[in-house]
Amino acid sequence: MERPNVLLALPDGQLAAAETALRRAGFEPVRLDESGPHVDLAAIDCDEQPEVAQQLHASLHDGRSVPTILIFGAEPPDYGTQGDEYAMKPCPPEALIYRLQAMLIRSGRALPGDAAGMGAEMSDTPMMGEGRVISVFAPKGGVGKTTVAVNMAVALREQTRDRVLLFDADVGVGNVTAVLEVPAKKGLIDLADSPPSEWTDLAFEHITAVHPDTGVRVLTWGSDPADSEKVTVDLLLAALRWGKANHAYVVVDNHPGYDDRTMAMLTLATEIFLVVTPEVGAIRNSAQFLALAREVGLGEIVRVVVNRANHGISVENMSQSLGLPIAATIVSNGPKAVMAANEGQPVIRKFPKEKIAQDLHNVARLVTQPPLPKEERETRRWWMRLGARASNA
Repeated sequence: MERPNVLLALPDGQLAAAETALRRAGFEPVRLDESGPHVDLAAIDCDEQPEVAQQLHASLHDGRSVPTILIFGAEPPDYGTQGDEYAMKPCPPEALIYRLQAMLIRSGRALPGDAAGMGAEMSDTPMMGEGRVISVFAPKGGVGKTTVAVNMAVALREQTRDRVLLFDADVGVGNVTAVLEVPAKKGLIDLADSPPSEWTDLAFEHITAVHPDTGVRVLTWGSDPADSEKVTVDLLLAALRWGKANHAYVVVDNHPGYDDRTMAMLTLATEIFLVVTPEVGAIRNSAQFLALAREVGLGEIVRVVVNRANHGISVENMSQSLGLPIAATIVSNGPKAVMAANEGQPVIRKFPKEKIAQDLHNVARLVTQPPLPKEERETRRWWMRLGARASNA
């Protein structure tokens, strides 16, 4: 199988690492000063030399359309066209490869790793596995993000019996293990002083705990805020790659903010569950995040979950303010949630008959039982009507 050629217009300090990673993943990197090869995809750093970047983009879309990843720091460029993607910095080689693979899939092309003849060459590829990554995020703390993440992971496990990893990526703050009691493990901080060559499957398995009652696997970043700076973007990405390759579902509890680590986790998500409460501040912050998500090409994978939905601003007004339909709502039941957390149990296990438990299960069903597309729903209604007529004949 012919390798897809990828034009790389990146800073010199990043070029060699990106080229090595792309070759291992089955792509053929092409530099700006190399003439001749046909270009299938491109990745352009828009900040290094803005005018050159814009001219290069124009040449790639002059009479043809080369799908391009536009990488930026603060402000996205305004010259992207259909088929392009925006990637906010940092965009490490792992994230770049994932984006390139997604662009190939959308264009109807096979991934380079699919070729039988490339098996030996691709044995060391950093391609992500098949598991789904559900990132639970809120730009504002105190909205119940961790409670949603923990209970979603447990619900996914109960509904599917598949392997589920709950990944606490709220570095410096995360308290997943305060809500879900698991045997003590230090977490990613155990690997922080080790070279990447030692971030093996066995190493990640060694620091992963298992919740005995549900079988949910739990990987935390650590527990001491003083250690948080040691947990790098690269380590988080390596952990996520391992999680996705070895689990059907990875539920990521993210930090409420826009630091490099959080943006890397969101960039690699299959779906982003945005948790918001019916308060002006939370809605305003969520609207700002949605604007950013749309700019960087993540808008289509965001689902809005309203927590404590039976108090405050109406769901209809929230949907209008956010410009998105509300995917799920969770009733407020603070006493039950606190009681469950104090015992280290998920709400859906401690109080399975409560409305809040039913709502949390429904959040997980957005993943396990996604709604049918409108066209398919209409088709099924037609078949149901025909079936009813046949049975009455």
